[in-house]
Amino acid sequence: MENYGKFRVVARAVKHFGDAGQQVYRPTYRILDHIGEEIDAGEGAIDFGDVTSAYNEAFAMGRERLRELTSAIQ
Repeated sequence: MENYGKFRVVARAVKHFGDAGQQVYRPTYRILDHIGEEIDAGEGAIDFGDVTSAYNEAFAMGRERLRELTSAIQ
């Protein structure tokens, strides 16, 4: 998790099965405020074959979105 003032990013790699039946991971993130309430969430459009790549992508997406949100607030 990464903090930007009162907010934090929670990244996940969600397992599901691709079109060919193979196991893949989809990146998702949530942005939470200081009391744990969700203020934003998103899901990637690309599936990854490994959990680490999906997690890293989710975290990067969440950090970028949080930067956008915090710059709009300031």
